[in-house]
Amino acid sequence: MRIACLQFNPELGRLPENIARANALIQAAFPQNIDLLLLPELAFTGYNYPSLSSILPHLEPTASGPSTDWARATATRLNCIVTVGYPELCTPPPTSSTNTQDLLPAGEAIAYNSTISVSPSGEILAHYRKTHLYYTDETWAQESPSGWLSTSLTFAPKTCPERIVQANFGICMDLNPHKFQTPWQAFEFASHALASGSELLVLSMAWLTRLDTSELLAHAGEPDLDTLSYWVGRLKPLVEAEKEVIAVFGNRCGQEAGKNPLGVEEGVRYAGSSWIGKVGNGVTKIWEIMGRAEEGVMVADTEKEPKWVLRLQPRDEELAG
Repeated sequence: MRIACLQFNPELGRLPENIARANALIQAAFPQNIDLLLLPELAFTGYNYPSLSSILPHLEPTASGPSTDWARATATRLNCIVTVGYPELCTPPPTSSTNTQDLLPAGEAIAYNSTISVSPSGEILAHYRKTHLYYTDETWAQESPSGWLSTSLTFAPKTCPERIVQANFGICMDLNPHKFQTPWQAFEFASHALASGSELLVLSMAWLTRLDTSELLAHAGEPDLDTLSYWVGRLKPLVEAEKEVIAVFGNRCGQEAGKNPLGVEEGVRYAGSSWIGKVGNGVTKIWEIMGRAEEGVMVADTEKEPKWVLRLQPRDEELAG
């Protein structure tokens, strides 16, 4: 397979500009014969909203807002599956007889931090709602009522025959212990992926860094190896399994204003470092990885030999988004 990640710096609340930026980066990269394109968490709205009221104007109806429209158009144009993160306003299905399904008893909107995956023909292949909420999510979103998502994806024949792959979807904080309270060794996301026979992990991210602005810019083109080590550590059950699973981590980069839950310099900064690799048999192999503050489209061919091999290292700290 040929897998692509779009890593970029969306601005908070500026959806048209962010869509235009994504389109420009894709046009500049001109990716050819790709099977999957992954975008970050809340790709076109930005991430660091302090409350439900602040994000409410940017919520999109379930599988039918501007992010879904963009995914459909891009999937058709590139002839690939597109996965994009968006803030979902839960809306009733067309056959529903009630018009109150999108409201809580207190009259507040039911919102989720979601991803949608669309086929080249415009079919919705997967719709996932974040299960483990980060501090920032808790101000406006609810946990997925259905939990983890494992489903089969059919990749159309291009450079190789048609392939059906068992895929597991996650969003950023899903990698961490629930509320940072469940046992570290439970590895909820990775354990579910292993039990469900996953062959492909698709994680849309808005993962933070502790670096301040000057440190981040000084190392803009270098991947954050501490963050990479942490991510791989949270995949431990899959790394140790006697099989290999392709892992696609699509993070965002850049900075946003607002409260920083890590308690460092005002505003939040993102770790970038999107990567495409595979884990299993005690090692992590990486085809491609991006820099901390690098914008662009990264493409990896999973039929080729990976460029780097990493050994699992233990970690203790938590960073997420």
